Amino acid sequence: MKTQLTKDWQITIPSEIRHRLGLREGDELLLIVTDREIRLRPVKKRRLSEFRGTLPATKPYPGKAAIRKVVAESLARKISES
Repeated sequence: MKTQLTKDWQITIPSEIRHRLGLREGDELLLIVTDREIRLRPVKKRRLSEFRGTLPATKPYPGKAAIRKVVAESLARKISES
């Protein structure tokens, strides 16, 4: 499938490809450049819940409140150090 560069150096991804890959306006695309080739790869944002079970648990889950507290304390330390 072909497309053209516009005078503003933009391209249009044909609708068949957009639908096939589930692309929507505002989606990010990764450009991979090799010697004489450009590849586009969609960067899909994933929810944190999709990663559940991908790593072995070394400690029991402390709950959202405990995690938020640790994150807040860490951010507060970084702010006070700068």
